[in-house]
Amino acid sequence: MINIDFIYDRATFTSLWQRARACVEKVAATPASALLHFNSSNIGTQVFKALIRDIANFKGNGEFAMIVLNPDPFSYFHFHFGKYPGFIVKARHSNDDSIDILMMDSGDSPADAIGFYSEQYVVLPISGEWFMYADRGWDGGTGVLTGPPDVMSFARESFAFYENPDQAFRST
Repeated sequence: MINIDFIYDRATFTSLWQRARACVEKVAATPASALLHFNSSNIGTQVFKALIRDIANFKGNGEFAMIVLNPDPFSYFHFHFGKYPGFIVKARHSNDDSIDILMMDSGDSPADAIGFYSEQYVVLPISGEWFMYADRGWDGGTGVLTGPPDVMSFARESFAFYENPDQAFRST
């Protein structure tokens, strides 16, 4: 049984989607050397989910959201499935719960699970200033983490981020 569900409420999703879009704009204005880089496919691993949860606990209440930006959440996902491509992980949820929702059949096909089809996504805390943005279409799938210096230091010590790639990584 999956303990996390998709977001069904348009106002809730739209608020998080707007925050996520603002995060993407921040990435575009941030030098690559100030970002920690990871492979976008890491989102489906236990180690990476633990990192997200650890950062959310380090700087906040342990809760975070994942919001898909592309394909278009309104004209594609909501239109086809009647829900929005995003979810909120509460403090009571396990890392397994958050992986289960990534792989959950959205309604028509397992290929539409957001862990498979999402091209661009943002992970953002319910409270806190850090966030992750990933674009699976850039250079085989690149993601970045940014936040206050203490979050960046904590994350760097907790996960094997890779060296900063080409400066061309920017949102599309």
